[in-house]
Amino acid sequence: MARLFVLLSLLEEANSLDLYNSRRQAQQIRAMRLFNRNKDYVNVYRLSEELINKLEEDIKFFIRKPQRRHRGLSVRIKLLCTLSFLASGSYQRIIGQNINTFLSQPSASRCICEIVETLNHPNIISKYIKFPQNAEERLALKERFYEKFKIPGVIGCVDGTFVTIVRPTENEERYYCRKGNHARNVQLYTDADLNIIHVDATYGGATHDSFIFNNSDIKNHLEELVGAGETVYLLGDSGYAQRSYLMTPIPNAVEGTPEEYYNKLHATARNTVERTIGRLKGRFRCLLVHRILHYHPDTAGKIVIACCVLHNICNRAGLPAPTLDSHDEEEEANFRATARVSAGRQLPLTHSQSELAMGQSSRDMLVNQLWRSRRE
Repeated sequence: MARLFVLLSLLEEANSLDLYNSRRQAQQIRAMRLFNRNKDYVNVYRLSEELINKLEEDIKFFIRKPQRRHRGLSVRIKLLCTLSFLASGSYQRIIGQNINTFLSQPSASRCICEIVETLNHPNIISKYIKFPQNAEERLALKERFYEKFKIPGVIGCVDGTFVTIVRPTENEERYYCRKGNHARNVQLYTDADLNIIHVDATYGGATHDSFIFNNSDIKNHLEELVGAGETVYLLGDSGYAQRSYLMTPIPNAVEGTPEEYYNKLHATARNTVERTIGRLKGRFRCLLVHRILHYHPDTAGKIVIACCVLHNICNRAGLPAPTLDSHDEEEEANFRATARVSAGRQLPLTHSQSELAMGQSSRDMLVNQLWRSRRE
């Protein structure tokens, strides 16, 4: 019996020593400086080393300090692990085996959830995603749109994009959108420089873009501004109802007419939101429709917002964004077209005729204004 006790004690001590050495080796590997060029940081993490340093400073105050282990993972390792996952869209086990972070799968999973939660902190969101709050901020956006696209009064463009998720265990019908797929329908608002000024990731893929907008705080805010006499527009596609504050294309416009000229300017300007979505998903491939997020819908929504925060950081710094290849673009377009048709079948006809008439009147005035000023 004594021999057995001694043997078990020796085995336990050896196991503890192996675990200690393994953790120490992992810490040494994580401390290695593997990249010497900014290009390498951007390729792997999408952010430059300088931006990673700044973001680390921003979020470290919102990260819980480890209570059990004295030498827990640093904020930087947690951040790098999360950035690598968001950029690649690879499964967490692959991330955990990457020498850049050298973490186990459970540790990688905890890091991703913690950093994503931190990037959703109201202080972080308000710093990097800003919808104009006053007349001065709206004027700056209007001037930028007019400078680039020659349409007055525009503060942004709106569109939706789908982010696929695993089949949820509750309220599945809210997320079902096509051929057995489930998704979040994310509504994005963008400025003329491809920055995201607002994001709503709370709705499922079964919900139509127009329904999301009609139940948004942004719509109510714009109605108040127009009611107060301000000229302010968003640009949207034909999936949205025409309103005095939301300009949509004119169907069947005849060539050479003011309506066709308006459509051309509208399409060019509204393309900014499509380009923003392309850059967002090019940078953070976890959002592509074929990279299904294996998370609860609420967590998936937070991942989307985290990616939007990071996109704005990259975009304002002028960092290059990886472009989607033709296969990715085709998959995104096909999924979106089919899902929107499916959601459209469930959309109740709640459009007020008076609101529609007022919207068409506002659009007619804008059409005439653009036609008169086309040669100035």
